[in-house]
Amino acid sequence: MKITSGQRIALVGIEEKDLEGVFADLEHDADRTSGPCLHYVQACPGTEICRFGNQDSLSLALRIETAVAGKVLPAKLKDWVSGCPRCCGESHTRDIRVMGTNRGWTVIFGGNSGTRPRIGNVVARDLSGGEALDLVTRLVEYFQRHARQKERTARFMERTGTDTLKSELLVFIPYIPVREADRP
Repeated sequence: MKITSGQRIALVGIEEKDLEGVFADLEHDADRTSGPCLHYVQACPGTEICRFGNQDSLSLALRIETAVAGKVLPAKLKDWVSGCPRCCGESHTRDIRVMGTNRGWTVIFGGNSGTRPRIGNVVARDLSGGEALDLVTRLVEYFQRHARQKERTARFMERTGTDTLKSELLVFIPYIPVREADRP
């Protein structure tokens, strides 16, 4: 057994013939998901224990995970919810980052670490928790429909661009103000 960098517990060395028994023992705690998807949403402790926390990151992370976990996607998706603008947990380089500020939530899309790192694009600022959840869900669905197989969000954004994302997705979301210059 080992704890992964993604805050999961990996059971290593189990024989294939024993897998069904292991899943039966673990019941709902076992993740059978295979293939590219969002397995979980990472979060900092936010307002629970951090003196810098502006927003309740744990609660929003759970809501996001419930809404989008397990969807089959063209590539894996890493999501991070932080209760403040600091970067504990490398949250600036996640596919989707939701960041708490003293004015609400900021949603960032298209980050990546790895061999070709990329800081994600700010999609919206000063959102309520419900608006942030809605936007993340819409971004995941948009990525699901338009990304190529094995294309992570960083490469997807490099290929499609922020202007395309705004013109095809954001103009239909009422809580994000669109300037006339942003209209298609």
